[in-house]
Amino acid sequence: MKRVTIKDIARVLGVATSTVSRALADHPDISPATKTRVREAATLLGYIPNLRARYLRAQHSRLVALVVPEVNMFFAPSLMSGVNHVLREHDYSLLLLESDDSVVQERKQARLCLHLSVDGVLAAASSETTELAHFDALADAGTPVVLLDKILETDRHATVAIDGLRAAQQATAHLLDHGHRHILGVFGDDRLQISTVRAEGFRRAFAERGLAVGDGQMVHVRHLDQFEAAVGGALDAHPATTAVFAMSDELLVRAHHAVLARGLAVPGDVSLVAISDGRAPSFLHPPVTHLLHSGAEVGQQAAHILVGLMRQDYAGAALAVTVRTELVERASVRTLAGAG
Repeated sequence: MKRVTIKDIARVLGVATSTVSRALADHPDISPATKTRVREAATLLGYIPNLRARYLRAQHSRLVALVVPEVNMFFAPSLMSGVNHVLREHDYSLLLLESDDSVVQERKQARLCLHLSVDGVLAAASSETTELAHFDALADAGTPVVLLDKILETDRHATVAIDGLRAAQQATAHLLDHGHRHILGVFGDDRLQISTVRAEGFRRAFAERGLAVGDGQMVHVRHLDQFEAAVGGALDAHPATTAVFAMSDELLVRAHHAVLARGLAVPGDVSLVAISDGRAPSFLHPPVTHLLHSGAEVGQQAAHILVGLMRQDYAGAALAVTVRTELVERASVRTLAGAG
């Protein structure tokens, strides 16, 4: 079926196409009676506005792209919800793009954002991303970019993330203060800043108590299909382990499974602490103590900053926002004899 155009409406009503266009745009030069006639005819004929043409005229699309490495049940849903909540308030629509945790795909998504003329971009970097030239190109074209959660050091783009070092340090300290010394730290890809920063927080918690991290107490998992070999192997190799710190929900769920698969109990044999948005810890038994890292709050703050950038409310140096975390004590940590 042929798409109804403004010309079709003008022909039916016997008026100029410019009159129809201005009537649909609620132009003050068009009388209320004419506006009513045009709108009624548009409804009757099934007219659908050509948003692409409108965007070209207005030089904005009301679209914001969110580029993420992957969409899974951890963190991403709450992040998207937080972003979308803010964008709806400001009449923007969200376009979700998944990079498959590939920098090649991430670059393609950045180019797509240019071709689609999105008004702004929110991006969490892939594990392969080591430089930001593809996002710099967006900024050069006048499209603001805000990096969130998985970020790289930059003085070009605004960033929103938690203080991962402090969160990991606080989570590890919680275990140490409950008497645990044989703690296994489980971290993601060591090529990612988010992983190296949280690993440093783990080490600092030991150092500030005059303790050394033992050999094999820190495991980095580059790919999840290597988890059992890496973490399960570490648990088997170090039977004295009494606690596990996981730097993310994905790693927490798999660590919980690895512990139970070995016939160990939580927290009777092994205590668990993680950095989490709070959903996964409540699904597990017993509920897991965690440093609350709210995906919704990260998304909301990043979206608010992006809206400000799109409106040119901010100028000068890139904003760097740190989202707070807080310890949520549940039932997954046992206090060992002699603690405190």
